[in-house]
Amino acid sequence: MKNNNELNYFNETRKQELDKMIADFSDEGCMFVEDMFTEFNACFRRGYDRSNGRMTVSFGDELGNDLTFILSREEIEYVTAGVTEKLDNLVCDSFTPYEEDDAEKGTIRLTPVNTEEEFDKLLAHVLGDDGGGADD
Repeated sequence: MKNNNELNYFNETRKQELDKMIADFSDEGCMFVEDMFTEFNACFRRGYDRSNGRMTVSFGDELGNDLTFILSREEIEYVTAGVTEKLDNLVCDSFTPYEEDDAEKGTIRLTPVNTEEEFDKLLAHVLGDDGGGADD
């Protein structure tokens, strides 16, 4: 951590800079940052503010990208929301378990199932009860 001499410059330009750093930062790096600052954000909700607008923190990922932000409440909340959103919207390249050639490759989008009805529809699709999904 180091001192930050530029105070109170959290504006649209700064948000764009943070968005770019978050977009470039690896998924593994984002998971680390999210884990590190979950407790920090919990302190905010409990009324204990541990932020310090005169300090910055810098993370480096395995790809050589940096994510640097001020330890102000605004930037901490913005960055943690950004990395959480990025992790929630991960798209993974995957292969079927029985892949024999490149035609079997596909993309799996991780999507949460929020209701029991959505779960039932998903289960019916996977089991082939809705005309799609698994073969008999």
